[in-house]
Amino acid sequence: MTQMSVRRLTALVLMTVSLIGATVFGAATLARNSAVDAAGQQTASELMLTAMLNQETGSRGYFETHDAIFLQPYTLGTSAFSNALSESRSYARGDSALQSALSDQAQRSAIWHAAAQAQIDRVKSVGKSPSVSQALAGKATMDGFRAANAAYDVQLNERRDAALSAQTWDAVGLAAALALALVYIGSLLVRRTARAERRRTNRQRELRELLQVSESENESRLLLVRHIERTVPGSAAAVFNRNNSDDRLEPLIGERFEATPLRGIELEQLKPRSCMAVRLSRSHERRSGEDSLMPCEVCGKIEGDLACEPLLVGGQVIGSVLVARAGAIGERERNRVRESVVQAAPILANQRNLALAETRAASDALTGLPNRRAADETLKRMAAHAARRVSPLAAVLLDLDHFKQINDVHGHEQGDKALAAVGQILSSTLRASDFAARYGGEEFLILLPDTDRPTGRDVAEKLRIAIASADISNVGSLTASLGVATLPDDAGEPDQLIRKADRALYAAKAAGRNRVETSVSHELATSSSPA
Repeated sequence: MTQMSVRRLTALVLMTVSLIGATVFGAATLARNSAVDAAGQQTASELMLTAMLNQETGSRGYFETHDAIFLQPYTLGTSAFSNALSESRSYARGDSALQSALSDQAQRSAIWHAAAQAQIDRVKSVGKSPSVSQALAGKATMDGFRAANAAYDVQLNERRDAALSAQTWDAVGLAAALALALVYIGSLLVRRTARAERRRTNRQRELRELLQVSESENESRLLLVRHIERTVPGSAAAVFNRNNSDDRLEPLIGERFEATPLRGIELEQLKPRSCMAVRLSRSHERRSGEDSLMPCEVCGKIEGDLACEPLLVGGQVIGSVLVARAGAIGERERNRVRESVVQAAPILANQRNLALAETRAASDALTGLPNRRAADETLKRMAAHAARRVSPLAAVLLDLDHFKQINDVHGHEQGDKALAAVGQILSSTLRASDFAARYGGEEFLILLPDTDRPTGRDVAEKLRIAIASADISNVGSLTASLGVATLPDDAGEPDQLIRKADRALYAAKAAGRNRVETSVSHELATSSSPA
């Protein structure tokens, strides 16, 4: 820009500022004068009402006491009303509506004053106060005056607001015409920036609050996906989580990714090193049309801009968050994604650690099945569910035969392998709705919802055959004895159900092992206890 252009621009700015200043000063002067007139009108109206109230108070005091001292406020109020009415009419000159309202108030005042004066004269002459009907009539007249005065005040306020509004808009219009670009663009940018910042702050606060009350890691990941897709309009987001074994990336993909090439990737085969953000432990970005020296296996085929942020907690990468959009992703949007990821990472890590601790506390490390503690809790829950639905629940207690001999002959390591094999057989044979747990030592508990005694026996027989048919290396074959009991046929409470299943198991042992027995109603003999 040349020096002449700078001088012209400076002169234009100064002239614009001067004109705006003059316009604002003129508008302010008009507004001040209008405000002064409005205040005068309002004050005169209030003086009329006050004068009438003083007259009413004085006359009432005189009627009640017959003491002439109360006539003083009445007399002063009469004079004050006349003066205030004259002042109000001078302000309302040229406004027919206001003049009519003032005439209405003057007429109501005259009616009341004439009646009041007549009653005062009567008290002076005969000493008799007004009757109840006269007092009520006077009150009604005074109430009418008050209503007319209130309506007059409303008119004054409406005219004041209209005048101020007109003056303001005149000033604003003139200023806008003189500096339209300066005022409009500046205010627009300020409003947009403020709204965007408020919206960003509110959304971040909402995300933080929802993450803090989230009930699971999966729910938190879904919240994060939805938040990012809302933060970056038109984008699609996904969260990739390193599993506990650290050998796989588990994806949670937003619905908007349905139409992207990400759906064509073998998601079940993704490794932690497949994601460049996880692999490098830093942000991975790619602009539309850019070539990468080593394309990311996760997002390398996605068209458009993308940004991938690692979920870092204490220097450890627990996963990543991918966001992609057909259009460009600006630096501000990338920063907001990064801010959201940083905010969510420690919460996701805490939820993962908590879930892992709960799983370990309720699992048997050898078989991978739930342990005795988890079994007891599940039994209570499934029994309550069966009672609500009025459906049967079968319990099967399974005990490996001669397991002590396996440990003695083959060693405890082989015995552990045998237990793990039985756990695998149970997991692969039972339904998804069934429950199996290691109940202690070589004993297992199986719970079968919606299963009566005959069906429970069939399932137990199926498990017995599967165990007997298994060939465990260095151990050979195993056999098991199983006892079956059901709710509500054999027992009414969970503890009683286990006792009945245990008695049936004892009967199977006593009858020669490698067999299934159902619950019996009589007590079994305790002789010939199995080894």
